[in-house]
Amino acid sequence: MKRILFAVILTAAIAGISFGKDVVSVLYFDNTTGNKSFEWLRKAIADMLITDISESSEIEVVERENMQKIIEEQKLSLAGLVDEDQAIKIGQMLNAKKMIYGAFIISGNNVRIDGKITDTETGKILATFSSSGIVKNILGLQNELAGKALTAMGIKKPPVLSIPQAYAFEAVKTYYEGLDLLDKGIADEALKKFQEASKYDPSYLKPYAGIEESYKFLKDFKMMRYQKEINDLYYKIHQMEVRLNDSKWMTFGDLVMNSDYMQLSKKDSDAAFKKYYAYYQGDTPAQLTWNLQNAVMELGGLYEEYFGDTNKEAALYQEVINISDKSAPKFKKDKFLPEILYQKLLALTYLKRWAEVKTLCEDLMVNFSDYRMMWAVESMYERALEALKKKK
Repeated sequence: MKRILFAVILTAAIAGISFGKDVVSVLYFDNTTGNKSFEWLRKAIADMLITDISESSEIEVVERENMQKIIEEQKLSLAGLVDEDQAIKIGQMLNAKKMIYGAFIISGNNVRIDGKITDTETGKILATFSSSGIVKNILGLQNELAGKALTAMGIKKPPVLSIPQAYAFEAVKTYYEGLDLLDKGIADEALKKFQEASKYDPSYLKPYAGIEESYKFLKDFKMMRYQKEINDLYYKIHQMEVRLNDSKWMTFGDLVMNSDYMQLSKKDSDAAFKKYYAYYQGDTPAQLTWNLQNAVMELGGLYEEYFGDTNKEAALYQEVINISDKSAPKFKKDKFLPEILYQKLLALTYLKRWAEVKTLCEDLMVNFSDYRMMWAVESMYERALEALKKKK
C-alpha cells in the first residue's frame, strides 16, 4: 500500500501537481476523421482548453507539458488516449480528480468537437458537451467549449474568457504543427514552424514560447536566453494591451481589493506581479499607453541587437507610431500626452522620416513649450532641418 501511495505522489510530482483544489487534466482529442491534415487539432483543442480553463482559480489544471511527460514515460499511444479505461488510468496517475477528453470530426469546412468529463475515482461520466462550426473559427469554438466544460464542473466562466482570442488561423495551425514536431524531438523543423507562425500573426504569443523551447532542445542556450527576454516583453505588452482594452478601467488601488489578486499575492507574490503586471504600469490610460510604447520600442531594440533583424525593429517602431496616432485623440486634455507624442518622435527619428519629425517637433514646441524633454525635441528638430536641407 505504501509503495502504491508513493508511486502516486511521485507521479503527481512529475506532473507538477499540488494537493488541495480539484485537479483537472485534459487529454488530446481523437481525430475520428482520419484525415492526417487535421492531426494538429488533436493537441490544439486540448492545449487551448488547458489554457482557458486554467483562468479559473477554483481548479488546478495539469499543464500540457507535464501531461506529455507522463504519456512519453508510460509509452502511451495517442490513438488510445480517448479510450475510457485508459483515460481514467492516466487521470489516476496524474492525481487528477476529473479528466476531460473527447473527439472531433471534420466534414468539409466544418468541425464538430465532442467532449466529456469523467470522475477518475468512480469512472462515472459527469457531463458531455460539444461545439460545432467552421474549422477556421477554431478559437471561437474552443472558447465556447471551455465555457461549457467549466459550467459542467459548476464553475463560472472567468471574465477574461468573455471574448474569444482573435488570431490568424494559419498562425494557430502552423504553431500546433510545430508543437507536434517538437514533442517528437524534431526541434529544427519545429523551430521553422514556430518562426513561420509568428510571422503569420505577430500578436500570437504561443509561437514565441515554442521558439524558446526549440532552442532549449537544440542546446543553443544563448539563443534561448535571447528569445526568453523577447518572450517576457511580448507577455508584458500583451498584458498592457488587455488592460487598455478592458471595458472597465481598474486602477492599482482597485486591484489590491480584488479577491483573486489577494489570494495569489499571498500564495506567490512573484506570480501575482507577473499576472497583474499591467496594473503596475500607471493609474491612467495615458500612463499605461506610454509604458506600452516603451516596451514596444525596447522589443524592437532587442530584435536588432540579438538577431540583427532591422526589418522587425522598424515594424515595431512603426507600431509605436500607430499607438500614438490611435490614442492621442483620446488624451487631448491629458497632461501626459506630450510623453506619448515624444515616443512617436523617437520612432520617427529612428526611421529617418524627417518631414514628419519636423512637423511633430513644431507641434511640441508650440503647444507644449514647458515639456520636460524640450531640449531633446529642439535637438531632433535641428537634425530634421539639416537632413531635409541635404535632400534639396
